[in-house]
Amino acid sequence: MTMNYAYTPKIWPAFFTVLLLIALAFYSGRRRSVPGALPFAIGSLFGALWAAGALMEIAALNLPTKIAWFKFQAAWQIPLVTATTCFILEYAWPGRWLTRRNLILLSIPCLLPLGIILTNDFHHLVWLKFLYDGEVIPLRGAVNWTFFAYAYGLTIINLIVFAWLFLRSPQHRWPVALMLTGQILGRTVYMLGAAQALKSDLSPEVLAMVIENLMYAIALFGFHMFDPIPLARHTAIEQLKVGMLVLDPRGKIVSLNPAAQTILGSPTNHLLGCQIQELLPACTDLSGDFQAAGKGQDEISLGSGPEPRYYQIEASALNDWRGLAVGRLLMLHDVTEQKRTQAQLLEQQRALATLTERERVARELHDGIGQVLGYVKMQAQSARISLAQDQMADADSDLEKLVVVVQDAHADVREYILGAKLAASSHHGFLIALRHFLQRFQEYYGVRTEFIEPADWSDDLLEPTVEAQLLRIIQEALTNVRKHAKAQCVQVLIHLDDGRAQVIVQDDGVGFDPALLLDGGEQKYGLGFLRERAEEVGGKVEIQSAPKQGTRVVVEVPINRSQSTVNGKQ
Repeated sequence: MTMNYAYTPKIWPAFFTVLLLIALAFYSGRRRSVPGALPFAIGSLFGALWAAGALMEIAALNLPTKIAWFKFQAAWQIPLVTATTCFILEYAWPGRWLTRRNLILLSIPCLLPLGIILTNDFHHLVWLKFLYDGEVIPLRGAVNWTFFAYAYGLTIINLIVFAWLFLRSPQHRWPVALMLTGQILGRTVYMLGAAQALKSDLSPEVLAMVIENLMYAIALFGFHMFDPIPLARHTAIEQLKVGMLVLDPRGKIVSLNPAAQTILGSPTNHLLGCQIQELLPACTDLSGDFQAAGKGQDEISLGSGPEPRYYQIEASALNDWRGLAVGRLLMLHDVTEQKRTQAQLLEQQRALATLTERERVARELHDGIGQVLGYVKMQAQSARISLAQDQMADADSDLEKLVVVVQDAHADVREYILGAKLAASSHHGFLIALRHFLQRFQEYYGVRTEFIEPADWSDDLLEPTVEAQLLRIIQEALTNVRKHAKAQCVQVLIHLDDGRAQVIVQDDGVGFDPALLLDGGEQKYGLGFLRERAEEVGGKVEIQSAPKQGTRVVVEVPINRSQSTVNGKQ
């Protein structure tokens, strides 16, 4: 058989189809480790052989040559459809549907047409004969229609799998929609060509192949269907323990991961489209700033009952390539265990601070009461001797001194007891303990107290050791007011400034000359005691006074660093 060929412009669509299919085979073959890539590469090679046969048929000049290339094309049609089905099954559910047994069963129909096509001249089961009217027109036999039905049966399976994947996997919807459209259009064009209802300079088979593989090319190169990076990102988001919410510019939820669904306690379909303010009412300050750029953090609690869950919300702006805001990304970090651990550590630190303070008070009480009792013993013996010698004036003087000392000792013991109650009540919070202490101080000693509290105070603003020392400093300052100031009113003011807490104890008493502090007055007024306690926790004390103008004690102590940072951001 003599092979004669001639150039015609009609070969170009088939030629470009061959190049496209080879490029697809090369692209997916290099990524054959990705599920579905290898059967797609094989199917693309089968398609390239089919398109090459169509090209040679168009270029052939005599009828026998055209018929030979027509049969060559037919030999690759069933393998191409089978490879496409294998690709779709593996892509839709890797390792589940395209098992080794199913692959063998699908491969058997690919081998049968080869033998039947090669021996068609003896039995004419595939084609009864061929006609020529500008193109080869086959008269199909019974087996040919069987192949035709088998191919369309696989196509129906492909469409079903595509529809299932479209409904089950949102991230595959655009690629699936494109490939599904290509399958439907390609099969439609092929059926019209087979029924001689479509007249075109381009072969219906080649036209169908161009449509299908063009859609595959867009899905592959446009959506990176075989690129593992988007899949890895999706998997990482799905497995993320941190809740993730994506909001549109109006603050509505447009996407969320399973962790966020669990945190919010509702199905995904109920959460999509909801306003974030409705789901997180405690986060109104943050939600009101969705249009702003940059990042922000806030902390909320979810759930009712004795053990709510605490979450730190990290908000980030989502900007497009022009820098315009298109939404917000919220990350919900569960900090419940951290909060519980911090609370337990804080409680242990407070217990240790209380124990340390009790030991200090015990030493002070032992030393103070010991000296008083020694003095009482000495005065009592002196009064007894005076009475024995009938020196009534001396005995009366000794007893008078004894009464004064006992009264002072009684006041000191009451103050120690008051301080012990102050330390015990500090477990309920610094401000509560201080408020109760000032109330009892007013009741015991008749000095009116005024307390000006800070608006932005929190119970974990000070370290437990700082709290304990600050309470004792305030107690000692009020002791000086009771003993020396002769005041009618004392005011305690607390405010926060630049990472430090400042406490001011101001009285309206007689005051004193600050120069006295230079001559050992610190020991008399216990001011050395105040400075010693303040310096132990990194603080300082300043005394301001003048005769008949009252006294002002200013104490500064450091704030908890982490809380200082949070307050600064808020």
